Amino acid sequence: MRVLFVHFLFFISVSAYSQSGQIVGQIERNNDPFLEYIYLTAFLKQGDSIIKRTIPDQSGVFKFGEINKGIYSLTIRQIGYRDFVTDSLQIQGDTILQLNLKYPPTCIYIYSKGQKPTCIEGHSDKIIPIVYGLPTKKTMNKAKKGIVKLAGCIVSVCDPHYYCSVHKIEL
Repeated sequence: MRVLFVHFLFFISVSAYSQSGQIVGQIERNNDPFLEYIYLTAFLKQGDSIIKRTIPDQSGVFKFGEINKGIYSLTIRQIGYRDFVTDSLQIQGDTILQLNLKYPPTCIYIYSKGQKPTCIEGHSDKIIPIVYGLPTKKTMNKAKKGIVKLAGCIVSVCDPHYYCSVHKIEL
């Protein structure tokens, strides 16, 4: 007669606590009566990849949970407005990063009536108007001659109206 001894081994599975962070934010209307939080989208990006997206609640509060350690950027987007981007958001371990944002940001493209802006180098020559929308043949010819700069069809409430053709910047 054979006696068989069987040993039972118990494996205890211990899952390591994966430390992940959170980003919690509050978006405040920046004196814009047309801003509706339900039309905003917040994108959390790492490099060029969208990691997560969310829509703020009716108070403008948003949250991204379970974010791995790393450096991220946050984009707030609404049709008709320029994107608002916050870069270099660092999550380490179990970080809870709290943000208070004003949206839309204050427009930097405000002009005095009838006055062309000056470039960052102080000159006012070689500053041309920016034209938005579908260009006509006449506008296309002006763009080829460098008299105007074409800027596309999407127009927001805060767009530049001038372009420095020397330094290649919008003013």
